[in-house]
Amino acid sequence: MKNKLITKLAKKLANLQLAISLLFIIGVIIGIGTVIEQDQTLNFYKENYPEINPMFGFLSWKVITLFNFDRIYTVWWFVLILFLFASSLLSCTFTTQLPSVKTFKIWKFYNNPKQLKELGIASNFNLGLFNSFAYHCNGNNYHFFKQNKKGYAYSGLLGRVAPIVVHMSIVLLLIGSTLGSFGGYTAQQFIPRGEIAHIQNLTKFGNISSLPKDASIRINDFWITYTKDLKTDQFYSDLSLITNDGKEVKRKTIFVNEPLTFNRLVLYQTDWDIVGLKFQLPNKEVFQIPVKKITKGGRKFWFCSLPTVDSPNKKISVVLNDLNGQLLVYGSSGVLLQQVDLGGSITLGEGLTVQVLAFLTTTGLQIKSDPGIQIVYLSFLLLMLSIYVSFFTYSQIWLVETTKKIWVGGNSNRAVLFFQQQFRKILNRVAKTSN
Repeated sequence: MKNKLITKLAKKLANLQLAISLLFIIGVIIGIGTVIEQDQTLNFYKENYPEINPMFGFLSWKVITLFNFDRIYTVWWFVLILFLFASSLLSCTFTTQLPSVKTFKIWKFYNNPKQLKELGIASNFNLGLFNSFAYHCNGNNYHFFKQNKKGYAYSGLLGRVAPIVVHMSIVLLLIGSTLGSFGGYTAQQFIPRGEIAHIQNLTKFGNISSLPKDASIRINDFWITYTKDLKTDQFYSDLSLITNDGKEVKRKTIFVNEPLTFNRLVLYQTDWDIVGLKFQLPNKEVFQIPVKKITKGGRKFWFCSLPTVDSPNKKISVVLNDLNGQLLVYGSSGVLLQQVDLGGSITLGEGLTVQVLAFLTTTGLQIKSDPGIQIVYLSFLLLMLSIYVSFFTYSQIWLVETTKKIWVGGNSNRAVLFFQQQFRKILNRVAKTSN
């Protein structure tokens, strides 16, 4: 009784219209999740989706939070829809596709030549050439079976497996993406050069996510390369993953599109910034001055101020555009006083100078963990294999021997012209054998 109920439920889930409807609903939900920003703060939605003049006349922050459109990929009803869709695919696989593959392997024999004439292509040849035809079928990768005066051959059974592989790849994709949504996290951090930091500043955190307890990030070095026209070419971070007791487990120089990967942790290079300048007085005392970043017209520069000795109320401004090592020094009236390279000195008046020792830089990292990413990769691999396998043509040939002739016929599910050419080629070789 229990097996009958399971079978009945599986057949209902395997309904093609149900699967198409679920797929359409999933597509609509993903479209909503693409339009509405996900995993943002409540203030973000209040500012961007106000109740006054809501988007499309109805989409306000209250509607978004009421229907969980702000975290649509992890809400329970979306997961339920994914589960139903995966169940529909699996039900179709086990109730329809796998049994059909088994039936394709069963030896099918025809008894009447009239049955062969109804096939896609049919012909006949002389008696005594049955074995010769079987031999040439085997030479063309057909599996040939004989029963008394009847014969059956098939080729390309692997092509019938492609839909099963497609269903399995989609199911794995759903499992991997769901696991990544619930168990993964994303963090954005700016870490100064030479500093050690733990993973923090999370922008996305799944319901079952957990941060590594014994992992820290150390920025060993950071630098930028420039093109000939002094535009930023690439920026690099030499970083290490270390344990709480200071043991280095992995070290790598990363740059854009070349992350560091360790277990399920991936560190991407995303941005950079200058946070200060380090100076040295003549008495070897070292001090640091923070800088302020200004972005204008798509360009950015940093500046800080230093008091003069002549008049503490008057200050000089130090401006830098990049990490090439050159600084511009301006007076209080905005007049350019001098250009200084890294390691050079800036005059503060009355013979007092300070040496520019170094830039204080930070590197911008995106830290991601996705426990389902390998399952997703496997699903795409299976999908690519299924596309390749789907090109295999499934062809069948039948023979019936009568008192006067041997009748032969066959058909194919695709590449019919190629099958017909192959069919006639086998017949021609059999005819040459009789000569």
